[in-house]
Amino acid sequence: MNPEELVLCTARSELPAAWLPHNAALPLTEAALLAGLAPAAPRWLPRSHAEHDALFKQWIPYVLLEDSTGAFAAYPRLGGEARLHGLHSLGLGGHVNPVDTPPAPSAGADFWRTTLWAGLHRELEEEFPAAVAGVTTFLGLINEDTGPVGRVHLGAVFHHRLAHNPPPPEGELASLAWLPRKALGASAWPLERFETWSRLAVSLLPAPP
Repeated sequence: MNPEELVLCTARSELPAAWLPHNAALPLTEAALLAGLAPAAPRWLPRSHAEHDALFKQWIPYVLLEDSTGAFAAYPRLGGEARLHGLHSLGLGGHVNPVDTPPAPSAGADFWRTTLWAGLHRELEEEFPAAVAGVTTFLGLINEDTGPVGRVHLGAVFHHRLAHNPPPPEGELASLAWLPRKALGASAWPLERFETWSRLAVSLLPAPP
């Protein structure tokens, strides 16, 4: 019997209230994120429990991929979350697991930075290995308490500018397309075609030069 997946969580009561708007994106610097998390205790909960306990927020690093031409990756949602089927996503994301913790003990801000960033890069390596090389920047948080999925998750949003344009991915991302920034929200790609987190995450992108 395989051991149950453990996922990184924080008690809602230990998170700044401003980080948990009902349905919004919050621009935040990396320094502000780590300062807010430094006193919070990381909790490793069985995923089967965490998915139904709104007293905790599961951390999801959620990364927007931009290629060298300024286009963003978009793909139709498949996989295990049936409620998102038929929508597109602009972000790759996944739970943070104990494997993402630093090899040497750390605490406070050092733990949170190392572990969240490791979870992000592991997700990229698993889902789209050709896109790993590049420059990653933290943008802010997305919180959506309007549905059962959003109530138990908190998105840490990153922007990843690829070092080179990768070959087409396989698996769930086989239908991935690269969309120019100006296409996002335009008539061919209205934001209603995207999952809620993608709609929120787009608002955190810096204005194009």
